[in-house]
Amino acid sequence: MKKKDVLLSEDKQLLVECAVAAGNHGLKEQAYAIIKIFPELILDEEDRKICTSVIYFALKEASKAVRELESCNSDTAQALAMLFSGPISSKTQQDILAKKLISVRN
Repeated sequence: MKKKDVLLSEDKQLLVECAVAAGNHGLKEQAYAIIKIFPELILDEEDRKICTSVIYFALKEASKAVRELESCNSDTAQALAMLFSGPISSKTQQDILAKKLISVRN
C-alpha cells in the first residue's frame, strides 16, 4: 500500500461498522470479507479480536465468537465471552458478569 493509499481513522471505523452491520443483517459473505482486512484496520490485537467476536456472534456463530476471545484478558473481552457462552443462570455468574461490566464502564 502506498502512502497515499492509507485509510483515515474515520474510514477504518466506517468499515468496522459496516462489518458489524453486515453481521447483524446476516450478510455472512460481506462480514467475512471485511474481517479479512481487520489486521489493517484494527492494529490492537485484543480490540481486533473483540470486534471479530461481536461479528461472529451477530452471525449466530457463538462458538467462534467465544473462541476468538480465549486469549483476551480485558474485562470487556471476558464479559463478552461470558455473554456469548450461553444463558447466565447462576447467581455467581451474574455477580461476576456485573462486576466485569461495571469495570468496563469505569
